[in-house]
Amino acid sequence: MIYFQPSGDRFLDGDGKGSYECVAWTREARSGRRPMRTMLKLWLLLVTLGLAPQGRAQGPVLAGVAPVLEGGIGFSYVKSDVPSQGNMAMNGVLVSGRGDVNAYLGAKLEVGYSRSFDAFQTGRRADILTYMGGPVFYPVRRRKFSIYAQVLLGGARETGVNFESNGTLVRGFVNRFAWAGGAGFQYRISPALSLWPELEYLRTSFFNANVATQGQPNLRTSLSLMYTFGRRE
Repeated sequence: MIYFQPSGDRFLDGDGKGSYECVAWTREARSGRRPMRTMLKLWLLLVTLGLAPQGRAQGPVLAGVAPVLEGGIGFSYVKSDVPSQGNMAMNGVLVSGRGDVNAYLGAKLEVGYSRSFDAFQTGRRADILTYMGGPVFYPVRRRKFSIYAQVLLGGARETGVNFESNGTLVRGFVNRFAWAGGAGFQYRISPALSLWPELEYLRTSFFNANVATQGQPNLRTSLSLMYTFGRRE
């Protein structure tokens, strides 16, 4: 086994057969507990919203809205622009939970996983695991439908392949800060169930042909089925 250390904090593990493994041991990875602390705080916020007493007088409340929790699962499609290679399509799932602060503001936690089983026709898999949370804004909210925008912060672990300029195949993963911004539409199909189509710009990181980490733009669309825990008046 051959070991490489080209620069910085990055270590490469080669097999001498025209390809090698790359693992990003970065400063961001060593401080990876920060996104998890943020996620824990957001989970506590959602639980607090769900358990808070609702009989307290709080002034006028928009009809059709009550402070409840919602959670669900959905299908996602991700179009990734991989550094030095170009577009790659992935399919996956999203698991999310959200709670209302008031009629126009909420909080959301989201874990997503998307995968390609044959990245750039190499027979190798590529996937993205995201774990993020942040505020949700509701400019339009009605009894049957809502329009919302969101900004999510957290992290993403991306595994996949790339090629150096000499054609050498590089496999590895990068785990770094990630963020997403987007908008969606809620349509309530029953008092307990609703559909949430969504479009997001997702920013992650991956290594390029020089085996240096750089930002990666992604476009993610999803459709989730959400269940309402509690009573929405």
